[in-house]
Parts: sequence; C-alpha cells; structure tokens
Amino acid sequence: MATAAGLDVEVRKTAAGPLLYVNSKPLAPTVLFVNLHDVADAVHTPLQLGEVETAGRHGVNLVSLTIGIPWPRDGEAPDFAAHADQWIEMALKANPQALLIPRIPVTYPPDFWYQEHPDERMLYDDGKTGIPSIHSAVWRRDAARHLGALVAHLEAKYGDHILAYHPSGQHTGEWFYDRMWEGRAASFEAPARTGFRRYLTAKYGTDAALQQAWGVPATLATADVPSLKQRQHCAGSAFRDPSAERLAIDFDEFLNVDMADAVALLCRAVKQAAPRKLSVAFYGYPFEVVAPTGLQASGHLALHRLLQSPDVDVLCSPVSYLDRGAGGGGYFMAPVDSVHLHGKLWLVEDDTRTHLAPPDAGYGRLDDARQTRGVLARNFGHIATRGTAVWWMDLPGQGWFAGAEMWEYLSGLQRAYTAALTEATPYQPEIAVFVDEQSPLYGAPNPQVLFPLLYKFRTQWYRIGAPAGVYLLDDLLAGTVPPARFYVILNAFRLSAAQAQTLQQRTGRKSCVTLWMYAPGLCRGDQLSPEYIRDVTGIGVRQIPPQVGSITDAAGTTFADAYAALTPSFAVDDPDAEVLARYAEGGEVAVAAKRVGNSLSVYSGVLQVPASLLRDLARRAGVHIYSDQDDVVMAGNGWLALHANAAGTRTLRLPTAATYRDVVSGATLGPAAALSFDLQQGDTKLLRPQNPPALP
Repeated sequence: MATAAGLDVEVRKTAAGPLLYVNSKPLAPTVLFVNLHDVADAVHTPLQLGEVETAGRHGVNLVSLTIGIPWPRDGEAPDFAAHADQWIEMALKANPQALLIPRIPVTYPPDFWYQEHPDERMLYDDGKTGIPSIHSAVWRRDAARHLGALVAHLEAKYGDHILAYHPSGQHTGEWFYDRMWEGRAASFEAPARTGFRRYLTAKYGTDAALQQAWGVPATLATADVPSLKQRQHCAGSAFRDPSAERLAIDFDEFLNVDMADAVALLCRAVKQAAPRKLSVAFYGYPFEVVAPTGLQASGHLALHRLLQSPDVDVLCSPVSYLDRGAGGGGYFMAPVDSVHLHGKLWLVEDDTRTHLAPPDAGYGRLDDARQTRGVLARNFGHIATRGTAVWWMDLPGQGWFAGAEMWEYLSGLQRAYTAALTEATPYQPEIAVFVDEQSPLYGAPNPQVLFPLLYKFRTQWYRIGAPAGVYLLDDLLAGTVPPARFYVILNAFRLSAAQAQTLQQRTGRKSCVTLWMYAPGLCRGDQLSPEYIRDVTGIGVRQIPPQVGSITDAAGTTFADAYAALTPSFAVDDPDAEVLARYAEGGEVAVAAKRVGNSLSVYSGVLQVPASLLRDLARRAGVHIYSDQDDVVMAGNGWLALHANAAGTRTLRLPTAATYRDVVSGATLGPAAALSFDLQQGDTKLLRPQNPPALP
C-alpha cells in the first residue's frame, strides 16, 4: 500500500470489536516479523531482507523488526544512526511500501548506567544482581525519556513508514519477571522496598489499617519486602492463610501492579511522542506463565488494570507453546476477548516452527509444507474468528518464512481477511471461559494447581467442538461479557459474598449451565471454608484426604489428570446432586450437577475434566456442537474453521443448512446441514459463507 504524508493510525472501537484503521481506512492487521542481523552478516541478513521483500511483493507490507535504543550520557548526543536508523533503512530498501512496527528493548542500558546507579538493579534471592529494577524510579525516568526521544526522531525521519512502536523489557522482552523461569525470586532491591511502601500507602492509607491487615506492628514508612522464607511458605496447602500470610499476598499483588504500571508508563512515552501511532506491548499471559515460583510472582496478573490505560493500543503474546504442532490447539495465552471488550486490539505472535526451520527447532516443528499450511491456517482461524492481529515471525531470522510459496499462501489469508473486514461481526460464542487475576495471589507459590487448571486444561475445553470466549472474571462481574449458555469458571477461589451473589445472577439465567472448578469461593475475607463453596455453587461439598485428579465417569471411562495429590481435596456431599464422575481411587464423588434456580450448576473437585464431559454439559446448555470428534473448531465473525485432531473423515454440523466457500481451494460446499472432509492430522479447513477470493 502507498504511504501518505501524516500517517494516522488508530485502533477504532466498533460494534464488531476493535479494528485497525490507517488514514481512516480499515486494514487487515497481518504482519511479518523478522529479526534482522548485523548489516555485515553476509549469510543471514540477505535471507531476512529477502523475507521482507517477498512478503511485500505479495502485498504483506506491515513489518515488525527489533531495533536498538540510544542511551547516551547526559549532555551527549544520541547515536540514532547506529542503534536504529540503519535497521529501518534496510527494511525500507527491501520494501519501500513497508509500514513498520519497531520493537524497542528498554531494559538493557549501557554499562555506565549501571556504574552510576548500582542500587537500581534487580536483586534476586541468590544474591546476584541483574537488569534494571522494574520498580526503579530512576530507570523508569531514563527509559521513558530515551524511548520518547527515539520515537520523536523516528517520527520526524520515517514517520510516514511507521505504524506503531513496541517497547519491550524484562524476560524475553515480555514483561514477566527476569529469571522467574529459573525459579528465582526477584525484587529484593531497595527500589522494590520503596515501591512496596508506596503501594501499601495507596492500599491501606494508615498504619492502623496496615497493622490490622497484617496482624503485626508494621508501619507504612518501615514495611519491608517479605523474605524468601515468607514468600515460599504455605504450610503444605494449595492456599495461603489469608490472615497470617497477608504480607506475602500484598507483595505478590504489588509485583503485578508495578509491572503493569511500568508497561503503561512506557506506552505513555510512545503516545506523547507519536500521538497518531499505536503503542504495542506484551502482557497478560495467565494461561502460560505458571512458572516454578507460581503465577502470582510473574507480573502478569494486572491485565484488567492495564486495560484501563488510554495509552495502550495493542497487547500481544505468542501462540501457546503447549500442544502447538499438527493436530494441536494453537491456544491463546491470554483472556483475549476481554482485551477486545475494552477496545484494545489483541495481536498473536505466530512463531510457528515451519518446515523451513531446522529439524531441532522444537515446539511443534512441522515436517512438511502441508503441515505448515495446516497449522498456520489453524492459528489464522483463531485470529479471523475474533478479528485479532497477527505477525508471522521468523524468530531467529533463519528463513522460517522464506520463499514465494510461503508468501503466496499467507498473502491469500491476508486477502481473505481484508475481504471480510467490511462484514465484521462481534464475537459472541455460546461458551464463555473465565480466569481470575485476584485468586492466584492467595495460592501457594508453586504451579501445583494452576499448571493443570490454567495451562493444561486448554487441551480439553478447546476441543469441545464449539467456539469459546476467554475473559477476565472482572468483566463478568462488571456485566460487560456477552450472554452465554455455558460458563466455565476456572479459578474463582477468592470471592466476597457480594461477588458470589453477582456471579450467581450473571450465570443463573434459565437453561444456562455453569461449571465451577475445584474451590470456587473457598476464600472469603480471612477465612478458608468448604461452606463457601456451597454458597457459590449451591452444591454441598466436604473436605476429604488428599486426592489425585483421576476420575471415572458413569460409563466407566477413566480420565487420568495425573497431578499430585491436592490439599485440600473436596468431594460432593449433596443428596440432590447428579453424579457425573467419581475419583478413580476411593470412589468419592468428584464431579456432580444440581439444578439451582433456573440453571444447572456443576462442581468439579479436580483440575481438569475431559472434552467429552464438557461437550455433554454444553449440549445440556443448548450450545450448538459443530464437531464431536475432539477437533479444534473455530466459529465467529463470519468464519468457520476446523483443525483435524486425527486423520480420517471429519464432519462439521452446521446450525442451519448453508453454503460455504473453502477459502483455500475456492470450492463451493453445500447447501448442506453438515460438511464432511477427508483430512490428515493437522489439516485445517477455513470456510466463509460468502465468496471471498480463493488462494492461489
């Protein structure tokens, strides 16, 4: 596309959801990301620039690339040419029509900065220091200042070719705490202590209120960060004691709030220097960053807070690294549908290890071009049905997305997306899945509960055979989530009485089904009680000896969840409840349903249930099931897609008889009430009820 003077870019909130507009025209947000190497690299750089050129020749002109950020001493002039300009000019030479999204790392200042500010570095539990403290007011000041200067320079020199700016930082640039994947605890440095006191002052206001909450004679002026022992303590339970361990709970909340605030600050620096361009940031991965130290120490549990920022336009993450190969799910890491409810655009980083990647590339590396097309189409199905953005990412710059054949296929997806923009409709699936950001703060500082429940359970609910929306529990409580038929409440462990009542009202409409996982409402105020589970679900439960998650249904089929025995464990103890599954060992009731008011309430004492049981519950709620073969089905925004979980004949049952067009082959299908396909594992069918152009 031709650029125009005074490029004006926005994410516009529409009735169909957020849409990308460039100079007041909607644009399909399909992007190439390539990491350019050194200009003197005679092997890799021509390959990477070739991807930029080939993508542009096929009409994909949005390009993201990593550049540097000048960080001069005070009084010195920034060297924009060496850190940024040369990379921008290389990309524009390869594709003069390109619109760029520079990714700008801001957590690696030069050595002199560390020498001048030795106390502003992250301090870990092993006594080592690292990158600048996320809590440091000095680092925030300098990072925002240098980022703003770079953005202003790029706007003045290349503004007609820049779509957005993407500040990145902390671990892999994705704004979760550095070294958390090593199991290291962070934030023992002085800026963390200062920031924690600031947070406590905002939360409690007075010493008396703090002392009442903590049960110790602390003051707002002298409160310290918790020791490693305090952070790791949990007395063998899956939950902290909310009365005795309030210090650790507050500190974990601070870690997340402060990370989100730092991201918002940097996005504000972008918008102040380039108000007509977009700010982009990684954030909000509760389904993915369940690290050894626990989700609560990740920094990614303040998405709802970040969504309130007017300076944040686009949030993003990679495709989940769980089960991403041929026949896998291509899961989101985030509650993406809440992001769209708030008028922000979600962007998927599709760093698929294509068949062009080295055989040892890992993470679902694909064997051949057919598998590559199938997985890219599956990921695109998730994107198109919701109207999200995507960048196809050659992460190491090794040619994962090289060649005309690749870009003929991807540009065809882009053209189909473009053709559908004028017919965009809201994504309002009949199944809604909810994740809570507050409850993990009350959990043990380990992944025992949330790894199976948030990370692994996606392998089941993505295979119900019907599309699901993924939201923050806060948005359900606020009443902003579109009505659904089947609600899955994953981790609402911490609820007030008022919140419990609101959830019952939101999910208790006639004929709806709500599945409550493990310990809904267990924590209320400073108490943990199974009676609160009854208050929330309407189903009586009692605590039983620790149980593993294997269950057997009424037909005798066993589903082996295979996680370590949980403390506490719960069994249903309600004579009016319908038994759906029992613990495989001991025979106690693990999953049961009960009519509560006008709706069906279902309680699960285990952290996962199989797709077959979820599908049965969805049917009882009146959800239309497109497929009962454990395939990944995507439907919404006028798109219908199926990714084959296994080889064989796969069938899509339509809500009503209709005629569809295969977006890839151009074939017309129907009119019919069901469509069947002979597929290999990993094949994807992308369908539209209209007549978009077929791929070449």
